[in-house]
Amino acid sequence: MIKVGVRMPSDVDDAGDYLANARALEAAGAGLITLDGEAPDRWVLLGAIAAVTERVQLLADGSEPESLRALSRGRLVADSGESWVEVDVPADRASWVAMLEDQESAGATGVIIPWDPRLIDLLRNPDPDDRSDLLIATG
Repeated sequence: MIKVGVRMPSDVDDAGDYLANARALEAAGAGLITLDGEAPDRWVLLGAIAAVTERVQLLADGSEPESLRALSRGRLVADSGESWVEVDVPADRASWVAMLEDQESAGATGVIIPWDPRLIDLLRNPDPDDRSDLLIATG
């Protein structure tokens, strides 16, 4: 199965929301988080994400500070040697499934997608016909 990584923005308006989104992405099944652009505080952001997540890998460009490697408990990836492909956010669930299948067929290890709030739902529920996450109560 192809992996999904998310490119989070490097500007943070609200630290609580930002880190909650990182936790939600991990819980939804994202396998990797990286940062957009050349953030001056890149290592601080990755360290904060490492502190609030447990499983998701963290992709970093450049040197690897030992403190971040320790905070991430070995999840820091500087050069994985894997084939990750940058893609755009799909328009809908059918496009999401088709894109994942196409990239897997092409031999990609995973896809990296720019942050979008819809990603959490797409990761949790990739099949358009399976919405078992929704409960409807009547009374």
